[in-house]
Amino acid sequence: MEGESASNPFQRRLALCVVQTVFNAIIVARYARTLYGATNYDQLQQVGVTLLFAALLGSLARMWFLTLKGLAG
Repeated sequence: MEGESASNPFQRRLALCVVQTVFNAIIVARYARTLYGATNYDQLQQVGVTLLFAALLGSLARMWFLTLKGLAG
């Protein structure tokens, strides 16, 4: 029983990472072109959209890093 509960937090974090990554990939694939098309004539808005996507990728990378770091530690 105790061995099971020790691996559960990692398994939950890994499952959450997979779900978040798939969800974010769907959102990016669906709306990236629309957002960039809507901001085509306003450079400031285009910078904002680019920063939003960078923040999304950064948060995903951090989530994966912390999850996989937990595996090693």
